[in-house]
Amino acid sequence: MTYNQVVTEVENLLKSHAMLNTVRFASPIEWINWDDQPVFPLACFTLNSGGLNAGREQVYQVNLWFLDKSGKDGEFETEVTSDMHSICADIVSKMRSKSQEYTIDTNVSWTAVSEKYEDYLTGVTCTINLSIVSKFDACNMPTI
Repeated sequence: MTYNQVVTEVENLLKSHAMLNTVRFASPIEWINWDDQPVFPLACFTLNSGGLNAGREQVYQVNLWFLDKSGKDGEFETEVTSDMHSICADIVSKMRSKSQEYTIDTNVSWTAVSEKYEDYLTGVTCTINLSIVSKFDACNMPTI
């Protein structure tokens, strides 16, 4: 899979979750000041690093955020964190499905996000290493 294909795959997976109303390919800091306001709950992601390992393995580090508003005084923080954690668990479970052409880490850690950014957003964030073994090697490289 190419970088573009990984972005599309992750975006489509997030959009398929019934509880998410908005998906953004950007970090919260990037989209928070955009003119158009998202409809919450929201998932956003970045894909800014990875590795080109031996054996044609390509690793993409996917950073995910699952966020919703927790109320001006944070009165819904526990419920929102719980809901966003459940969505995160659903996505990780789907990514571990045997039908995918990639694998992810055996252990995925998550971190609570509490009243961060603007609009009193709460939720969870995690980073997933997505590994793909390329079908192509140096013999397939275009040359002049």
